[in-house]
Amino acid sequence: MKSIRYSNMILTVIAVLLTLNLWTLWTGTAPQVAADFATPAQAQNEGLANAGAQRNQMIDLLRKQVAATESLTALLKSGTVKVKVDMPESK
Repeated sequence: MKSIRYSNMILTVIAVLLTLNLWTLWTGTAPQVAADFATPAQAQNEGLANAGAQRNQMIDLLRKQVAATESLTALLKSGTVKVKVDMPESK
């Protein structure tokens, strides 16, 4: 009997939250969180995404990542890096 009351309570809470979500969508009072995180390369003045600028930004980031990986690989191949692994003391 307790499990049925618990299930009904959870379903009621979910129904109330869904109703509030639907209400905010209909009234248009939902916070514009996504617009706060948009960078100039990701949004134009109208608020629409600029796909070309996004791709250029991604390509630049990928080039930086490749350069960093290549420099790490060169450092590891040169042998100047030494790795020492210590076993933790058992208690």
